Amino acid sequence: MPNKYVLDFLTEIEQNNNREWFASNKHRYDTIFKEMKNLAGEWIEGVKAFDPDVADNDPNKAVFRIYKDVRFSADKRPYKNNIGMAIGRGGRTAKWAGYYLHIQPGESFIAGGKWMPDSQELKAIRQEIDYNYSQLQAIVHDSAFQETFGDLDTEYQLKKNPRDYAADHPAIEWLKLKSFTVSRRIPDEEVLSADLMKNVIAYSKAMHPFLRFLNEAMADVGQ
Repeated sequence: MPNKYVLDFLTEIEQNNNREWFASNKHRYDTIFKEMKNLAGEWIEGVKAFDPDVADNDPNKAVFRIYKDVRFSADKRPYKNNIGMAIGRGGRTAKWAGYYLHIQPGESFIAGGKWMPDSQELKAIRQEIDYNYSQLQAIVHDSAFQETFGDLDTEYQLKKNPRDYAADHPAIEWLKLKSFTVSRRIPDEEVLSADLMKNVIAYSKAMHPFLRFLNEAMADVGQ
């Protein structure tokens, strides 16, 4: 599990985001990166019990590196102030809806779904919601889902109903979405607790039916 050593390092890199500081502290990052890969391995082992799509995920490829690509960014600081990892069908870089864990002092969270699908994926997901609204409604209204996430994230949502869908459609608020994700904040005390991975696996289990719905919707896209 992440310990105070991890959060302290991320706090310090926020305050010293330069190559000189990182070079003198790289041994700390190397230790942390190894720990995070071990954590990803625990996550995969726990999740594959109810989601066999993650069974072939490689924990060595699940964790994002801390180095930023600043070529097209106005923010030229070279390092992230967080450590993220992702698992799911096909692994971290696949097109499928998956699980994401973000570790950052005061800002840790678990999330999942399909972020900003392309036009064909978006069309397929909206069509699935239109055809199988009751199925998605049952997933979102499930007690474990409600207790964990509440509802779908609405950060990326159209102000008006999308073309081809009436304003009075029972799923119109979901059809307006441009991203299909859920998230839950994880406070520092939970990040540092011995129960972190047990909780993350439970959150992932609550999320799994939603990811399955999205992946079934996208199954024929690009084929």
